[in-house]
Amino acid sequence: MFADVVRYINNWPRGKSGCSLNNLELTRLFIDRLNMQDKLNRLRFVHVAGTKGKGTTAAYTSALLQAYGFKVGLFVSPHIVDVRERMMVNNAFLPKEDFARHFFSMLDRFMGLANSESQISRDLAQCQSYFCFLFLLALDIFAAESVEVAVLEVGMGGRLDSTNVVSPEVTVITSLGLDHMSILGHTVEEVAAEKAGIIKPRVICYTTPQEWHPSTLKVLKTTARARQAPLVVVNAATLPISSWPPLAIGGAHAVENSKLALLAARFVAGKPPTIPLDGVERHVLQTMTFTGRSQVVPVGGGAVVTLYFDGAHTFESLTCATRWFLEQSRAVTGDANPRRVLLFYTSREPAHILKAFMPFIHFFSKVIMAFVVNPRTARGPTTEERHDHARGELTATMECWKEMYPEIPCLPCNAPFASLQELISMAGPAATDNEDASKPVQIFATGSFFLLSDLINLVKKHQSQF
Repeated sequence: MFADVVRYINNWPRGKSGCSLNNLELTRLFIDRLNMQDKLNRLRFVHVAGTKGKGTTAAYTSALLQAYGFKVGLFVSPHIVDVRERMMVNNAFLPKEDFARHFFSMLDRFMGLANSESQISRDLAQCQSYFCFLFLLALDIFAAESVEVAVLEVGMGGRLDSTNVVSPEVTVITSLGLDHMSILGHTVEEVAAEKAGIIKPRVICYTTPQEWHPSTLKVLKTTARARQAPLVVVNAATLPISSWPPLAIGGAHAVENSKLALLAARFVAGKPPTIPLDGVERHVLQTMTFTGRSQVVPVGGGAVVTLYFDGAHTFESLTCATRWFLEQSRAVTGDANPRRVLLFYTSREPAHILKAFMPFIHFFSKVIMAFVVNPRTARGPTTEERHDHARGELTATMECWKEMYPEIPCLPCNAPFASLQELISMAGPAATDNEDASKPVQIFATGSFFLLSDLINLVKKHQSQF
């Protein structure tokens, strides 16, 4: 039955076909027509938006609330390997049989609208929204599982996002930057205004100092003031804890995200915000991991080969993730000079995104541009058309890279990797490189969660053979 869920999801068209409603309007109508408002009323909510780190912040918040004794639902996107990643209860997947039962029950209710006596319901049935469906499925599961607090990561933006139907007890806005510009706006201030749309009247909102783009903090302050919502910026005054524990998720950005999460979780639990960290909180912060964020995977090979994964996909997050990778690399190899290879994919504007590597480019021996069929962008009725679109993305990114960084060899991978060994061979030195083939190889894979999905599945397949 779960295999049927996977097949159905993999063939679900992304976006909304035949529908003029925005995601928020669409979700409100579905909640009304499916009689789901009572389920929303049973749940308490934490709502998290932002450009960088919102998924990690949501995961930290969920883990802390669970440690405080709450039964917690966590809704995040996208999933990397298993669709159940999107809607976990107390950091655990629903059993496959239970998930499939909920999925097809919700699907039947969606499809049932087509036979309604109401014209509105029949029109609504024509609107196919992948994200909206999975969000409502998550709410249905959380209510059925008697979840007390649901932590929701915004899908895109905030103001018109499906998740903005809820009435949260606290909102969180992580670091902001340019993202989804064709939808959210072409300046950081326009993007900030969309993200600020989750701020609710008289509901406290926690945010960062927005050091990347200080002008965005002004936008948040203006929105919060208009809605009489307390806006708390995380700093030494609002969270006076000088000794922060080392985190399982690396990078300075993870520290900032974990501080936001701590304040949000303490608010929900009714704990004073400025007290020292207790042992339970320290344990959560030191042990919490999140798939696709700052992951290190040794895979062996002729030389010592290590994969470093991070799903960073904006200019700011790629800068932070690359810095994390190089810190990890130096910590392992010291003064030695490993062979560092960048494995990259993006569906976004490469001329902007690739600038993130400029301060670090001399640390890499080569870059491999991955072939990824991204379901968000590679649309078409046939596999061949979707692959053609993916090759077009690959060509555009390759050309941009060669123009910006001609000194670093750039190799295209014109099809999905058939095996992990194929990737390892491609990352190694060419016969003409005159380089020691036994040098450690460090492959930094980043740019897209869809790339990480392919790689994690390759690693699992590889490990199952040994």
